[in-house]
Amino acid sequence: MFKLLLLFAHLLGTSLALGAIVATDIRLLRRLADDRVRIAPPNPYVMRLITIALMVLIATGGAIIALGLSTDPTYLSGNPKLQGKLVLVAVLTINAFVLHRYTFPGLARGRRVARWKPRDFLRVAVPVALSNCLWLYCAFLGIARPWSRTVSIDFVLGTALWLFGTTLV
Repeated sequence: MFKLLLLFAHLLGTSLALGAIVATDIRLLRRLADDRVRIAPPNPYVMRLITIALMVLIATGGAIIALGLSTDPTYLSGNPKLQGKLVLVAVLTINAFVLHRYTFPGLARGRRVARWKPRDFLRVAVPVALSNCLWLYCAFLGIARPWSRTVSIDFVLGTALWLFGTTLV
């Protein structure tokens, strides 16, 4: 019963994060095409919501792994899909710092999109595209049980790279 509740809490954290992030990121990307507008960073409420969801995901994910290791010592070492997911979660966490340190402060300056230089578009598009594709892909990896112990970490990370490239384009 404990594992089931833990998985449900992880699902709720995922749903909360995906809803807030995808809606915010799509709003940012959609507005890049309109050069007359100024794009504001996400509001503090949305950022707190995502932070809480990420903390819930890290706590429940860590507990799920600990529970798995308690019953199977090869739970992590024998599952390249899970190893890949952990790498991608680390990339997502680093990307969150990039968004908060560089992307959102740049948006807060309030310059119209028409005045942006190519580096301004990259400062927004790259981390936002990375955020969208990796959040969705990590959620997918959470339910991709048939991939457990059957696909390589190279496959998991290569698919993530392909998805990022496609999302960015």
